[in-house]
Amino acid sequence: MKLDSILKTSLDELRMQMLGSQVLFGFQFQGLFQDNFDSLPSAGRNADAAGLALMIVALALIVAVPCQHRIVEHGESTARILRISSSFANYALAPIAAAIACDVYVATVHVLGNRRSGALAFVAFALASAGWYLAGMAIRHIGKNHPGGSFMQESPTPLHAKIEQSLTEARVILPGAQALLGFQLIVMMTRAFDQLTPAAQTIHLIALMSLVLAIVLLISPAAIHRVAFQGRDDRRFVGTASLILTVALVPLAASISCDMWVALFKLYGGNTLPTVAALITAALLSGLWFLLPLAIRASRRAQ
Repeated sequence: MKLDSILKTSLDELRMQMLGSQVLFGFQFQGLFQDNFDSLPSAGRNADAAGLALMIVALALIVAVPCQHRIVEHGESTARILRISSSFANYALAPIAAAIACDVYVATVHVLGNRRSGALAFVAFALASAGWYLAGMAIRHIGKNHPGGSFMQESPTPLHAKIEQSLTEARVILPGAQALLGFQLIVMMTRAFDQLTPAAQTIHLIALMSLVLAIVLLISPAAIHRVAFQGRDDRRFVGTASLILTVALVPLAASISCDMWVALFKLYGGNTLPTVAALITAALLSGLWFLLPLAIRASRRAQ
């Protein structure tokens, strides 16, 4: 099996994780504005905040793969980017599993109480861990003595494969961003949103419009490929799509950071904690999506 085909499959797997992660993030954010949320005990509120932080870590790891593919590898299919894709996808599953446990606890604690909700959350985490880690490890252990296929040697990636991977990377990010936009719009229709301060409402509006810009940019490569190139393979499209996808992550990072500010302001009030959390979020996303790939590329050039 060719390396570019294996990488395409790996990107498709990331796409599955990304959509689920953004939906969970959107639920956690929208849940803050539901009528019953204010009646939750402090443990439930803290669990929701923890779930938000965990999902941001997962999102940062998942999107970091297309960033390194674009910025470091310039769209080439390499063994290194395949290892990065596999590793980051595995790393991202742990915070997703923990976030699911937090969500189960938040959703059930007002009905079942602290002890039973905690037990359900533990079961959810155990199921996710077993299905995502233990099952794969067991199958790999059973088949370790069986001959397996080996990767082909690296070779220049065909133009068609580069274009297909560019569009796949847009699909990795786009569905989750669209789902998150839906949650942001719904929040504005709630009674709890009307009770926010004007500053918090403004920051949420900034998050919403930033996400709109990100979605427009993420859809642009497909539209450009169809309108400008009539769907044909053209080297100019690879550079154009790569630039657009990279730029689209700037408003996406801004939107997630602003949402984090609004969420913590709704949870705890004040300005210091939400601001610090938003800045940490922006630093994490910027570091994994831009600074780390640029540092790796600079190191390669120096060598």
